[in-house]
Amino acid sequence: MKKIIFVVLALLIAASAFGVGQKDGSVYTLRSSTNLAAVGTVGKGLTKFVELINEKSGGRIKATANYGAEMGSQAEQVEMARSGALEMVVAAPGTGPGTWVPELMMFEFPYLFKDNEHYRRVLKGLESEVSARVKPFGFTATAGQSQGARHMLTVRPVAKLEDIKGMKMRGPNAIYVSMFNYLGAAGTTMDWNEIYTAMQTKIIDGMEASPSMINSMKFQDIAKNLTITNHIIACVYYFFNDKWLAGLPADLQKIVLDCAAEAAVYQGKIDDEDQDASFKAMVSQGVAVHNLSDAPAWVQACSPMLNEFRARGENWNSFIDKMLAIK
Repeated sequence: MKKIIFVVLALLIAASAFGVGQKDGSVYTLRSSTNLAAVGTVGKGLTKFVELINEKSGGRIKATANYGAEMGSQAEQVEMARSGALEMVVAAPGTGPGTWVPELMMFEFPYLFKDNEHYRRVLKGLESEVSARVKPFGFTATAGQSQGARHMLTVRPVAKLEDIKGMKMRGPNAIYVSMFNYLGAAGTTMDWNEIYTAMQTKIIDGMEASPSMINSMKFQDIAKNLTITNHIIACVYYFFNDKWLAGLPADLQKIVLDCAAEAAVYQGKIDDEDQDASFKAMVSQGVAVHNLSDAPAWVQACSPMLNEFRARGENWNSFIDKMLAIK
């Protein structure tokens, strides 16, 4: 029933904006959304983007933003952007348009990137490739943003590989589930906004994310063990409804893309600062930090995964090759 209601509402909203952000006089509407919290760095970056659009378009575009679960789950928000009920969604590529282009999950692959600066070069270098792959499904991708190196937050301590055996761990897509299974845990997926209750009610034993993301949702209130694993770096892109973007006058298209790029630079700066501040905040709130005594064993346990995902087909192989070519 919930799904039916959502679809009906999305269609009604799309119908009210016939023509996908149709021009009303000289004003275009840009409704954007993210499933992440407004207080996180991606949320703050989106707020910056909206402010820039409203300022630099001189009122010709009226931009607004929604955060968290205000517009439904990430999957629902992506579908709304595809249908035209939103003009832009901020989403992780693998769990957003990855519904149709699953190889985009490679952006969140364990132990593949050297560091955050390398990761950001990959995001920028693959922007046109991502756009080309999502265009058949109605999107243009831009403004890739790193969310920082991820660690594991658990209800009981994890300091070595055997400690995670059998633990029920949340991950956002199939790559995370596969990683947890290779590590000996039991991986499961659920929406970002369901994690707090799932840990609180012991449906899961832990989750993983960057310090900034964990702190933005206060997950440390119910799980007091943070293991420094640096296993994955995750990201988001801005996914615009392609028809809406292409329907703008050329000067407004440039303003939208320039503002998205500026917002991404802003998010990168505040994310670096917030990762450190969030880590310190969690420690001050009683979170115990554990460093792995056997870090190479974790890398080795996940090493068969790359061949497993290459075996999924040429779309995967070609994307992996392009990704690995960026140093």
